[in-house]
Amino acid sequence: MLNLYDKNGYLNIGAVLSLGCPFNFIWGGRGTGKTYGSLKYALDNNIKIMYTRTSQVQADLIRTPEFFPYKKINADTNGDVIVLPVNKNQSAFYHGEADEKGKLTPSSDPIGYSCALSTIANLRGFDASDVKLWIYDEFVPEKSERGLGDKQAYAFFNGYETMNRNREMGGEEPLKVLCLSNSESADCDIFMRLGLVTKVADMTRRRQSVSILRDRGIALINLWDSPISKRKSEDVLYNMVGKNSDFYRMSIENDFYSLDYRDVSSLPISEFKIVTHVGEIYIYEHKSNDTLYVSENQHGTPETTFGTDTRSLAAFRREYAWCWEYYMDYTITFETIECKILFEKYFKST
Repeated sequence: MLNLYDKNGYLNIGAVLSLGCPFNFIWGGRGTGKTYGSLKYALDNNIKIMYTRTSQVQADLIRTPEFFPYKKINADTNGDVIVLPVNKNQSAFYHGEADEKGKLTPSSDPIGYSCALSTIANLRGFDASDVKLWIYDEFVPEKSERGLGDKQAYAFFNGYETMNRNREMGGEEPLKVLCLSNSESADCDIFMRLGLVTKVADMTRRRQSVSILRDRGIALINLWDSPISKRKSEDVLYNMVGKNSDFYRMSIENDFYSLDYRDVSSLPISEFKIVTHVGEIYIYEHKSNDTLYVSENQHGTPETTFGTDTRSLAAFRREYAWCWEYYMDYTITFETIECKILFEKYFKST
């Protein structure tokens, strides 16, 4: 049995990596040990990392004392990790100290690097062969952030290709990735491009902790039962916002929130005929009235099928633009909230 949490109730990163999957997507409430545990595991095991945030603004903030990701680790362990700029867009972590004038001086080679996903293309001339673990923090953007939108997944794929290079052809282990996030929303470009939205939302609904897609090298980790979240539920903030609030559901109960459940209802599929298949969803037209139904299940043979790459989605939007009109007129019903998320993403992605 996987010991997903350590003796103190925090996420056990060693247990996650022991699953043997190159790609590990982890979501859970605030303060459950995702970032702290990932950085400390790498530090304790001398594993060189790449630490990534989505935007350059976020990546720049880690150079400040207030937002330095090793701040708490240094305080807890009397550690000496420092950060220094490598260039305009990248930073490096070292063991080091500050001199009497406050100037940071490294006493080791880099123990890790940092950059923004938005500038990951700049790594193409950067030798990351010594990086063994990529930590992508807050990979599901908060609703208040612009993020990279429908460019996020491709930036992520390109970043991995750049850093992994030809390791596997040379007999090396592939670069391992820890993608970390709070339970903000299942509406994530990476999940959509990988066809994981339905699976991830289903895990959350069913309170499933771990799902391993071995053939794809993917581990999905849902920290719904975090002991830390349970303890934090009595904090004054969560007493103030109340157990029925979206913030409580995200931070404590690990539910994806900010989802609009209007137009979500299960209807008899026999009343509809299948029209098209795009990504993870099937679109149906009612046999007698002017309405549509979107399901994740197939009943019949669709007229057309589209993938989720840029060109396929453009072709889908061109041919089925009228479906969006149904959406705007509230004459479309979605079998599940996942279907609605995907329908909206497929029409908005470029």
